[in-house]
Amino acid sequence: MDVLIATPTRREADAIAGRARVIVTGTGGAADELTHAIKEQRPGVVIVAGYCGALDPSLRAGDVVISRMAAQAGSPELLPEKGLIDHVRDEFHRRKSVFVYSRLLTTVHAVASKSDKLALWNEFGAAGVDMETYPLARAAEDARIPWVAVRVVLDAANTALPASLDGWQEDGDERQALKRAALRPREWQSYGRLGLAYRRASKALPRAVAIVRAAAQQPWERDLSLPLV
Repeated sequence: MDVLIATPTRREADAIAGRARVIVTGTGGAADELTHAIKEQRPGVVIVAGYCGALDPSLRAGDVVISRMAAQAGSPELLPEKGLIDHVRDEFHRRKSVFVYSRLLTTVHAVASKSDKLALWNEFGAAGVDMETYPLARAAEDARIPWVAVRVVLDAANTALPASLDGWQEDGDERQALKRAALRPREWQSYGRLGLAYRRASKALPRAVAIVRAAAQQPWERDLSLPLV
């Protein structure tokens, strides 16, 4: 099965490099790049991959979340094809690789504070939060391509992101955030913790994607409402 991996940022794509075809869609919920790639390449499966913030208080940096559904406030929940997601879960179990099977919530802005994470956890019960999974899954569904989303926790639920990252949307915004952080010594410790968390997450992401890709490339029982591609 031909697999296309969609990641929000170049950093995530670089972590996965060599695993399969990878496109960078950009952050903030835009799905145009994925829609174009699907039309051009017509993959058999789309894997949405990247980092997320944890809403589940039990999760730590580097933990893997497999989406049992994609959620977004005010929108209907999206479900991955059952045969595919069951195959993915079986592959994780076969390799004795730990994961959490839960909702992934998509929001318009980065969720930075501990109080905001707790509020979303109480409202949605989603394990993780990001800014892209829902529109990318929607783009795959609109093209009638099976999808699966895998996210690796970067910031835990009990960890607040540095205030200078407030409003972060794109890769280039990080440079501005770091300039602001340089003038805020109180944030340096937060950035240090985030750097350590990133090291763990960047090691876990390619391993998780490799398992999902291996499962997606194997035959599974297709949903007959979807066309064979």
